[in-house]
Amino acid sequence: MVTVENMRTASGGYAPNQFKIWTDKGVVFQSYRSKIAERRGGDITLFWPYWDMYSVTTNRYLLQFLNEDSIKDVRAKVKSGEYKVEY
Repeated sequence: MVTVENMRTASGGYAPNQFKIWTDKGVVFQSYRSKIAERRGGDITLFWPYWDMYSVTTNRYLLQFLNEDSIKDVRAKVKSGEYKVEY
């Protein structure tokens, strides 16, 4: 079963075109029609080119999805191998 939920804005409203999608395999962050990131258990996969400052809006909700403070933190985790990138 798949469940889809809009992400929330800073003021608590629903963010249009920004989604969390729960599947049997994990949770996906999707912006518009693009898959940006996926969490499976403790593993995070980011999808190129969308995760790396593709747009300000996508970046804002990616950081929210990952519970990160900045794209620099995300890049550091990619470099260390903590986050995988799928090309």
